[in-house]
Amino acid sequence: MDLVSFVEAITRFLNGLQFDDSSVALIALLAGMIGGWKLPLWHAQLKAKRARILSKAQAAPRERE
Repeated sequence: MDLVSFVEAITRFLNGLQFDDSSVALIALLAGMIGGWKLPLWHAQLKAKRARILSKAQAAPRERE
């Protein structure tokens, strides 16, 4: 299966879906739930990365002395 046929299959699938108010509300609900689970994880990862960078920056001048 090449990329063109894969894209065509996805396009046909999406065109076959019918979105009414309840399905759009369900999609928004699920997206909000996933976002609610992912945001704290991303924040913790960024916080840990920031702490690593700061600790390396503070340790680097001590090594040169």
